Amino acid sequence: MKFKKLLGLSLFVAVLMSSPVMAAERGTREEAMAMAEKAAALVKAEGDRAFSKFQDKNGGFIDRDLYVYAFDRTGLIKAHGAKPVLIGKSVASMKDVTGFSFMQSMLDVKETGWVDYKWPDAADKDKIKDKSSYVVRVGNYLISVGYYKN
Repeated sequence: MKFKKLLGLSLFVAVLMSSPVMAAERGTREEAMAMAEKAAALVKAEGDRAFSKFQDKNGGFIDRDLYVYAFDRTGLIKAHGAKPVLIGKSVASMKDVTGFSFMQSMLDVKETGWVDYKWPDAADKDKIKDKSSYVVRVGNYLISVGYYKN
């Protein structure tokens, strides 16, 4: 009898954990903006040395689906919290699924700004979703954090 109760409780918890209400919380617009501003302040203070800190999972620059990515004014990735394999690669010509040159729009940001585009959501079976990234220009670098709108 105890086994059946334990099994029933385990199944109940498993169902709850897989429901949208209990699913991992997503980052918000405000959190993305705050993380980008914090990262930009670190680049202002430390220059290039800040980039390695954006890769540290415990460094405060990777949180749920929020992460920092930094690139220079030519589109060369200097740091990427989700895909470090992109470091050293140019993404200047990257477009979203609609053909929108969102990276060029980011490169065009003069001080700060939001860029909206469509992007696969790895946390949702790579479904194409609306994403918005907050971009902060720091000298020759652009620091960005994006969040999914839906």
